[in-house]
Amino acid sequence: MAEREVDLIDSHCHLDVVAERGIPVAEVVARGHEAGVHQIVTSGDDLGESRAGCALAEEFREIYFTVGWHPSNPAPPSPEELAEMRQLLAHPKALAVGEVGLDYFFRPGHRETPQAVQREMFASMLELAAELDKPVVIHQRQAHADLLKLLDAAPSVLGILHCFSGDRAFAEQAADRGLYCSFAGNVTFKSALELQDAARVVPAELLLVETDAPFLAPEPQRGRSSQPAMVRATAQWLAVLRGDCLESLSAVTSENARRALRMPPA
Repeated sequence: MAEREVDLIDSHCHLDVVAERGIPVAEVVARGHEAGVHQIVTSGDDLGESRAGCALAEEFREIYFTVGWHPSNPAPPSPEELAEMRQLLAHPKALAVGEVGLDYFFRPGHRETPQAVQREMFASMLELAAELDKPVVIHQRQAHADLLKLLDAAPSVLGILHCFSGDRAFAEQAADRGLYCSFAGNVTFKSALELQDAARVVPAELLLVETDAPFLAPEPQRGRSSQPAMVRATAQWLAVLRGDCLESLSAVTSENARRALRMPPA
């Protein structure tokens, strides 16, 4: 039996990686509809993921995509790669430049791109977004000061902090700049007290929900591969956290996603 109908958007996931883990995209879309998720945005970390997102958006009416250059890439895009990014971003279902950003969390074998190179790449992606009048979907981890500095230098670009990572103070700084804050399943984790505190203070008009699937499945599915249908559990949890109801929070976050990403109605 279908769950009670709500209007939800998974504003950020990686459907190509979900499929690689053995869940067909057609099945993912169908499960999403059962949970009230009628629009899905799949993100590109590089040209390969961005091309895959474009192909899925052409196959499924529910799917939209973004074109990005993740901070874990070892170097900025070449002129040829940048030209292909522009071409992909001209697609009618290409919503944003992303994911892009800064990731200063370091351990050997993980995110080894030098910080200076990351800043160069992010600045170039902000320039691309400004040129094409597209929002940016931002990956950010342990780099708040530099991230805000670069965003302040690109005031015309609308930013979405995907899988929000930070405390109440960072959420307030983001809100002061009109940045959207998107929360994934990790906000439901029992240990995520700082993140939950941040989620309480984000203004309703700047709040989004996502899965980042196949990563960060919410409680009680934690440890499984996530998929867009699970954004309902995160939305339900956020509604309780913020003293709201699922129907209201779903309507607000979907309206926000459509406004920020210039999406049509489902």
